[in-house]
Order: sequence, then structure tokens, then C-alpha cells
Amino acid sequence: MIRLIASDIDGTLVPDGTDRIDPEMMDVIRALKERGIVFAGASGRQFLSMKKLFQPVWQDMYYITDNGSILRSAGKILKKHVIPRTTLFELIRDAKRLPDCDIMLCGEDAAYCEEYSEMFYWLRDSYKFNVKVLGDFETYLQDDIVKMSIYQKDTAEATVNRWFAPKWREQFNIASAGTMWMDIVQYDADKGSSLRELQEQLGITPEETMVFGDNLNDIGMLKAAEYSYAIGSARDEVKKTAKYLAPPLSEYGETQVLKELIRALDAERESRQTDPAQ
Repeated sequence: MIRLIASDIDGTLVPDGTDRIDPEMMDVIRALKERGIVFAGASGRQFLSMKKLFQPVWQDMYYITDNGSILRSAGKILKKHVIPRTTLFELIRDAKRLPDCDIMLCGEDAAYCEEYSEMFYWLRDSYKFNVKVLGDFETYLQDDIVKMSIYQKDTAEATVNRWFAPKWREQFNIASAGTMWMDIVQYDADKGSSLRELQEQLGITPEETMVFGDNLNDIGMLKAAEYSYAIGSARDEVKKTAKYLAPPLSEYGETQVLKELIRALDAERESRQTDPAQ
């Protein structure tokens, strides 16, 4: 029986960098809760952005935020992975050597950049981030940082993979979070490790877990669930990892799968009620 469902956000539930979520998802999450199933959002987004996206049901969920660096219930942080400060500034110096890239740093409740830029306005206006302009990171940054993101329109993955990722990959988890984003988190932090932590805390097994994703940063999470779905518009690497394929985001594929799950659960319950011998 399914007891936990975890879903990526951008590219799976909403088009990248938007808040255009299927309105039916709120009713689906409520229906899952009524049937004893926990729902968790798992994203590179910060908690505030996800809270706004799921506003009608935000208190009924768990949150894997910042690409797995923070695991939260609606009320408290359950686990957090902080990037050591000295190493963080080494990462920043290297990232600044990448051509035409911008940098975002994510703390517990706020994100930071050095200047007003296309990235800043997109984060603030589309992702609905709590994002602040600091100026020079090494001079003004005070917050603990759980994730660094490198932004470059359409080609971030190729740019970062030329030399930055090979240099740092043994120390950090570096993964694509969309065509414009590469996320850097602690080596033991990703969506998969946070999902396994949530499973442990709730006493739920991988065999009782269903997961949806579309990008490389979802692969660890897909491997932590027996019922792993790649959304129909997912990358090929994700489709090869997942055991099942959902319809594409343009058809609200995840909503379709979850509504079918709810119908199946209700049919099973009705069958048990009409035939006590089962």
C-alpha cells in the first residue's frame, strides 16, 4: 500500500520557474491525506516559494527544499546540510570564473545574490523567492548556506561541466535542476537522501513510496521508491531510471496518475466493505 508520495516541482508539477500548478492538485493532496497518504514536495526551490505554491494545503505536507539540503515539516526543520564557509567561498571564486554566469546562495529562509540581474528578477517575480541583493558575498554574507546555484540561460549544464563540476564533484553533489540551473549541495545531500530520512522518521518503506520527477536532480529520489515515475516530458536519463512513465506535464500527468490511485484505493475499500471475506 502506498503511504508516501514525493514529487518534484519544476518540470513535473509546474513549467520551470512558474506557479502554474494544476488547481486539482490541491484537492488531490487533501484526498491523499484523508486516505492516510503523506505528500511531500521536493524541489530546488526554497521553502517560502513552495509554501506559496501549495498555499491551500501547505500545512498538510512535508518539504524537501533546496535540492535536498533541508527537510521540513510545515512547522519545523527536521534536517539541514550546511556548506562549510571556507569551502563555500572557494566555490564562489571558481563560479565567478565561469563566463556569463550568475550565482545564487540559499540560506534557511532567504536566497542571496550580489546584484540586481535577470536572475534576481526571475527568482523574485516568477519563483516567488525571498531573495536579497547583498553585494560582494565575501564581504556581506552572514547566513549559513545550504545550496549554491549557478545560473546561465539555457546552457548552464554544459558550462559548469567543462571544468567546474569535474573539479568539485568528489566533494559536492552537483546536478542539473533545469536548463538554466546547476545546483551545488553537500555531498550527502540530495532529494534521495532527504526522502530516505523522511521515510525513516515516518516509518515508511521504499515499497510504500511513490515518486515523480523529470530531471537529473530527481534520480536519487526515484531510486528510493518502488513506484518511481518519470513525467512524460522528462529527460531520457530519468526515464531510464524510473520504473513507470506518467503522461507529460502539459497533460498534468502526475495529477492523472494520483487520481487513478485514489480511485483504485476507493474501489478496493468498497470491495472489502461489500465482501468481508476479502
